[in-house]
Amino acid sequence: MTTSRRAIVAIALVCLAVASCARGKNPYELPPPLRGDRAPIDHIVVLFLENRSFDHLFGTYPGAEGLDNYHGRQTDRNGVAYPLLPRPLGRDGKPDPRFPADLDNRPFAMLKFVGPTDMTNNPIHRYYHMQRQYGAGADGLPMGKWVAEGTSGGITMGYYDRAAIPVQWTLADEFVLLDRFFQGVHGGSLSNHVYLVSAALPRWAEAPAQYRVQGVGPNGQVAKDGEVDPDGNVVNNLDPPYPPQRVKQILEVPQTLPTIADRLTTANVSWAWYATGWDAGADAVKAGHVPHHNPFQYMKRVMDTPEGRAHIQDASRFSVALREGTLPSVAWVKPHGRDNAHAVSSTVGAGDRWIGATVRDIMASRYWPRVAIVITYDEGGGWFDHVRPPAPDAFGYGTRVPALVVSPYARRGVIGHGLYDFASILKFIEWRFGLPPLTARDRKAEAFLEAFDFTQPPRPPIALP
Repeated sequence: MTTSRRAIVAIALVCLAVASCARGKNPYELPPPLRGDRAPIDHIVVLFLENRSFDHLFGTYPGAEGLDNYHGRQTDRNGVAYPLLPRPLGRDGKPDPRFPADLDNRPFAMLKFVGPTDMTNNPIHRYYHMQRQYGAGADGLPMGKWVAEGTSGGITMGYYDRAAIPVQWTLADEFVLLDRFFQGVHGGSLSNHVYLVSAALPRWAEAPAQYRVQGVGPNGQVAKDGEVDPDGNVVNNLDPPYPPQRVKQILEVPQTLPTIADRLTTANVSWAWYATGWDAGADAVKAGHVPHHNPFQYMKRVMDTPEGRAHIQDASRFSVALREGTLPSVAWVKPHGRDNAHAVSSTVGAGDRWIGATVRDIMASRYWPRVAIVITYDEGGGWFDHVRPPAPDAFGYGTRVPALVVSPYARRGVIGHGLYDFASILKFIEWRFGLPPLTARDRKAEAFLEAFDFTQPPRPPIALP
């Protein structure tokens, strides 16, 4: 074959390959990497709700890593599979008469027995309990001890679907649902709220013995549970050192660990934490404020100066900021206790309504064309999820939680399968504003850039249920 003929054949093969790639192009293929400072996003808003796992809200969502992939059975503490789930317990700790006594040993649909705005029991969600719940059942499959290591009977195996949370499912239809997004730390609210802004845990090295965990063994076994682990890490809930406070169990040491707020302030990037009830002062708790849901209330650099405290604002001011054009570049928003979806004090229906109202306000504002909204939950709340969390270190990840990315630049109807946790929110903020990482966790985390297509025209707002 002559050289010229070889060249003609080579060109023809290249053309065929290009045409083939064009015909088979993946509609979800990521565009080339983009520098954060060139992204058409000026505002990042995090809506942070309470205590629901991924399977609990999205386990039946089409195409997601959901309950169809779980084939295990729950096992009692003696290693024997339950023939039927133990009776679901009510808020009084007694069998809940709304649920039958013959529930099969598998996840079940809550809406068969309760409505989306009906109160339920609050499953346990403490640091060491959660690790024990990941244990294998009699069939050898992980996540088989949720019932045995819980305190609410079989109710932890209940799940909801679109009929209960139509707003969130609609947002998943129209924007991006992340199905491998985990809470950052095993356990409950305080450690995960602090981790959300620092990629680290609060510390109390000199905690009194009454708060100390004792006899820590493998897989979450302890001789005595407590709030502070043997190394001084605060792993369960204590109220902040600064008022307002709700309970007498207080973390008495103001925290000095670096947070994303420090990075933002140094870079002259505006930020605010919007906390319901904050403007009520001494009556903040009565007005709906939950102190251990406010990580900056633990931080010395925030709370010790008027300039620092000014970054904590009442949640009612968020809608004012949208209307008046004073929204900071980064905002976290916590709903009222009755709207945050936390079992006992709230419901999945109330949380869904709050998300709908808040997202509608953002979509109707001047900020919609250049905003990214992240909607997630602080932890799984003791509700079953079938995916065993990866373990980047001794503290987590914890349970998989729902996460939605809503933006005019979000892809439409895409399920993101990347591995993420709360540090990924930090990574996204750091990527957008050119900030250095805080710890090894956010340094290694991935920002959920698969959720975006910054080459597409900004999408208009959508109608929500």
